[in-house]
Amino acid sequence: MFAKALLSADVNSPTNRWLAAHPLVLGLLFLAIGGALLGSGYCELRQGVSHDRYGNEIRGGMAKFLALFRIVAGAGLCVFALYKMVAG
Repeated sequence: MFAKALLSADVNSPTNRWLAAHPLVLGLLFLAIGGALLGSGYCELRQGVSHDRYGNEIRGGMAKFLALFRIVAGAGLCVFALYKMVAG
């Protein structure tokens, strides 16, 4: 379903044109999502317990991997957000 929405996405839609004209909004949105991922990944790494998408607790090496993955993904989103805010 999501792939179908991506394939039928209109590049010239009013929302996309507005976001292209206002890159600060897009950057702030990605900065908020990236900050949330960074924060949750950091907390999970400190506690040693992570949660999957169904809410099950994961412990051990897989929990550390998921926490580090969330930290890296959050950092990547923050870098993209800063790029959009600066470069436009």
